[in-house]
Amino acid sequence: MNIRMLLGWISPVRLVQLAFQLRPHSEFLLFQGRRLTRRQAWANICALAAGLQGLGVRKGDRVAILLPACPEAVYPIFLHALLGSVNVPLNPLLREAELRHILADCAAGVVITRSRWYGQDYPAMLARLRPDLPALRHVVVCAAGSGDLDAAAGQITLEEVMASRRLLRPAPLTPNDLNLISYTSGTNGMPKGVTHTRGRTLGLLTRAVSPDLARNPLRCLLTPFAPYHFAGIFGVVSTLLAGGKVALLDRFDPRQMLEIIQSERVTQVAAAPTMYRWILRTPGQERYDLSSVRRLTFSTEPCPAELAEALYDRFRCSLQNIYGTAESMIISWTGLDDPWEVAATTVGRPAPGVSVRIVDDARQPLPPGNEGEIAVQTSQMMLGYYHQPALTAQVLDADGWFYTGDLGYLGDDGCLRLTGRKKDMLIRGGEKIYPEEVEYALERLGAVRRAGVVGMPGRSGGDAVWAFLELQPGAHLTAREALEFARSQLAAFKTPEQVRFVERLPVTATGKVQRYRLRELAVAERIRESVNGGAETDAAT
Repeated sequence: MNIRMLLGWISPVRLVQLAFQLRPHSEFLLFQGRRLTRRQAWANICALAAGLQGLGVRKGDRVAILLPACPEAVYPIFLHALLGSVNVPLNPLLREAELRHILADCAAGVVITRSRWYGQDYPAMLARLRPDLPALRHVVVCAAGSGDLDAAAGQITLEEVMASRRLLRPAPLTPNDLNLISYTSGTNGMPKGVTHTRGRTLGLLTRAVSPDLARNPLRCLLTPFAPYHFAGIFGVVSTLLAGGKVALLDRFDPRQMLEIIQSERVTQVAAAPTMYRWILRTPGQERYDLSSVRRLTFSTEPCPAELAEALYDRFRCSLQNIYGTAESMIISWTGLDDPWEVAATTVGRPAPGVSVRIVDDARQPLPPGNEGEIAVQTSQMMLGYYHQPALTAQVLDADGWFYTGDLGYLGDDGCLRLTGRKKDMLIRGGEKIYPEEVEYALERLGAVRRAGVVGMPGRSGGDAVWAFLELQPGAHLTAREALEFARSQLAAFKTPEQVRFVERLPVTATGKVQRYRLRELAVAERIRESVNGGAETDAAT
């Protein structure tokens, strides 16, 4: 018997558990020389569940995961089915202020982390935060000796927890039990907790995975991302159901990714367009055998057409653009048979069980081809924002339509195209300007590593376009040069009025530019000018 025969006949939750048992000797997780079979991975999951139960974790308790990509970051995906605990996966790049807010907001009782990563001492940081986190009882640490931890601060090694040999007492569960709180990336402020139930989290799996099981691009998935967002969770669980294995990297290294693709015969890669660009730029990359790859997926940022074409030319495989939000999970994606041009210019067609419509400012549906706000209904929809019913009501109506705040339109081909963010759109001389378009034009300058564009009230009405540029290491560029290039690429009304250079653009933990912080920089500059009685600095300085 195989998983495909069981699709549609048993619940997704039970299906996932059976996937560990039907092929127990097949490899599932590969990481830094460790090769775990499904049986070994499931045994570790059960041992972790029993150990956490021994620490007092009960149904409904929040367990936060602060780990880079590694097997220990995968295990918590499956804890709810045994413990009834609520998984709170966090980006390990979060800083103290963000962590303090999130851990206090969800009242996490346990944090599972590692001793150090990218120079960050997580036990020390959590010890500093503990006085502000009354609910936090235990910090479980991977790759640490017991002598390195502060027992008085509730710190204990993962090995000790998993070696408890306690008898696990599975919790009684219902489909409506809360099982996931996923925190948004906070482009407009502090992260919000997005709540999901057990029944909804895996609702897309059986319908979405079935076509891939027949053609199986998921024999081996390679990713440098920890599963702290739904796309990562979905990728791991889909690969499990497809009978494949997941190769994990705890940090992005383009040469190491090339080596793993060649040695493990990787069939699918999940990364960001920026990462793919670095892979193509790696000296000697043309010597690697990448012929096993069937699909490259991305979802965190747009993939420019020139990069998509270069990826297709090198890999000769399908490109998949995935669009979703923390609230609605996956909304749309491009298919295995779509040409690369579709992945570069659209976010594909609605995923199974997802309805999409485009609405005007009054939230009334618009005809196909008209631009407006993207609204969605889906079987994976959130319950709401954690402890924020008023904010939930602003974006989720009584009929279950979620208003994404993204602007776009549906083409005649049924594909969804994104044009920008509703809150970020600028109006100048009656014309609409989308920051992403201006940013993309500026990023074509070789000296520019990344651009961030915002609007400020113009001196003569409308929005003034401000561009903030982060340069490549060692690069030199003047504001005048940037403006001249922008004028050659953009209509006059889209050209920035002001250009500023920053050492680093403010970004979220997932790499999205925090435009609200750029606006704060622009406002602060205007206040200084007002106090000093000066005019706005010329754009070409």
